[in-house]
Amino acid sequence: MLYQWFLIGFFILIGCSSPQQFKTARPFPAPSYQRVEIGLCEDYPKASRSIDVARGDLLLLKTNGIHVLRIAFPWDTIEIEPGKYDWSFWDEFVRMAADEYGIRLIPYVCYTPRWNSSGNDTNYWRQPPKDISRFADFMKVIARRYKGRIHSWELWNEPDNAEYWEGSSQEFAELAKAGSKAVREADPTAKIVLGGMSWNIEFLRDLFVTHGISPFIDVVNLHNYYETWSPDPIENINIYISKASQIIDLHGNGQALWLAEVGYSNFRHGSHVSRTYEARYNFEHTPQFQAQSMARMLSSILATGKVQLIAWYRIHDLPETTLIIGDVNNRRLGILDVQGRPKPALKTLRFFSYIFENDFRCLDGEVIESRLIRSDSQAHVFEQRNGSTFVTVWLEMENFQSPQTITQSQTEQLDLLFPKPLESKATVYNERGELISRIRLDQADNRTAIKNLTIDRAHLEVIRCLPKNSPLH
Repeated sequence: MLYQWFLIGFFILIGCSSPQQFKTARPFPAPSYQRVEIGLCEDYPKASRSIDVARGDLLLLKTNGIHVLRIAFPWDTIEIEPGKYDWSFWDEFVRMAADEYGIRLIPYVCYTPRWNSSGNDTNYWRQPPKDISRFADFMKVIARRYKGRIHSWELWNEPDNAEYWEGSSQEFAELAKAGSKAVREADPTAKIVLGGMSWNIEFLRDLFVTHGISPFIDVVNLHNYYETWSPDPIENINIYISKASQIIDLHGNGQALWLAEVGYSNFRHGSHVSRTYEARYNFEHTPQFQAQSMARMLSSILATGKVQLIAWYRIHDLPETTLIIGDVNNRRLGILDVQGRPKPALKTLRFFSYIFENDFRCLDGEVIESRLIRSDSQAHVFEQRNGSTFVTVWLEMENFQSPQTITQSQTEQLDLLFPKPLESKATVYNERGELISRIRLDQADNRTAIKNLTIDRAHLEVIRCLPKNSPLH
């Protein structure tokens, strides 16, 4: 078998005893520690919302160690007439979230009211407002109303997606600038979040380069649904993040980067998932694999070191009778099913929230891996300040489509070499935090190796390694 050339030294190091043979140059500077908040998203449409359901959602977050919730403030149903507002649900919800449950709300504000739109009865809400100053007025009112309880305001949702915005990038830039000025006047401490991009990086580039949006925003938000509404594998999310980060580096003012809406549905009909994605394996787009895909997505995002906040969409699956935008996948994105029962993804979210609740850094640039040149294996290594190391490993989904569903899951073996001494045994969990096994690690000259780690495409494993002589057992 052929192995990547730089790994020849790895096998020499494990097999030899001379300390001099362990000396390798660190390929990258030591990464700095970071903290990333992991949250959830939920919608509360006027036709179906209730304070009791909302309270249950907030309790779910708190009991599972999740402290961030992205919601929508619907301009079109709050300001029912110019200057006339209906806060009957929202005042109690905001008070309850902030004061009772200590949940950080990160709301976005949308869509255009019928009275301020040139559209018809079916598309008025996604049309640019006839009078943008009315949007600015609304942002000023709502930011003042919830000042002290809400500390960020996202302006619109997916303006690069015609399902939510039928105007141009220029029209959206004008809307965002007006909203930003209004919020900063009402609450100068609040962060301004650019309406989350659904996929179109060129739309984002246009906002920065052509329309000068940078001085008006503090955060860029990206959305992602790879392997549901995109043929791209989840592992390509680092490319998407890097493109947005480059725009900020070249044309921005150091804005933070969020992925405050990411998801993976458990809908499939045969091999069909959506018009852009066909399942290749029989385990894809099931509740069990939704949990694995959540873990792949969180690991891939966290390993970039470029993102400050992640939010999974959403809490609840939706009944078949619920009207939705887009296709049926929108009904199967939740971590609770339509009966309110937890799906496996809830355990994954709780597990990853626990792992990453404190400062960590990614050590991908310091750990050496051995694998086949054409391998699909993925590994990311994260270290906490106390020295605990967590490794996520799996096989990625190939970036091509197949006319037939494959029932067997390929396996591969992977070796990892850590540039530090670790305890001689490590604990292996699945993506849901359930104990699988304990494995022995090989020690040599202040280095540690995991050998012959077998991984397959249907599962993700999390390996916890403790520092040498650790009191953390």
